[in-house]
Amino acid sequence: VFDNNYYLNLQNNETLFTSDQTLYSNSADTEDIVDSFASNQTVFFENFILGMLKMGQLDVLTGSEGEIRTNCSIANADSSYYQQIIESIVGPEEQSQSSQST
Repeated sequence: VFDNNYYLNLQNNETLFTSDQTLYSNSADTEDIVDSFASNQTVFFENFILGMLKMGQLDVLTGSEGEIRTNCSIANADSSYYQQIIESIVGPEEQSQSSQST
């Protein structure tokens, strides 16, 4: 079930990851958001929809303009190495077609 129980779990200190619990336990900025989402599932759903709409408006880099990161928070040091891996999987012609279509 997709619901607001994640936020209820934060309030009850029943999260799996310490980084998640920090949203509630160590930040006055996000504690109010957690309380709001935990107490009102409709508010959570409305904000989730708005977040998905914003994500859908992001310009995703494709083909040679982007990269698949080995660590999501850090740009790859040697993009050419990863480009070779991608081309070996999808082929250089498909890679260039996807970059032309954007």
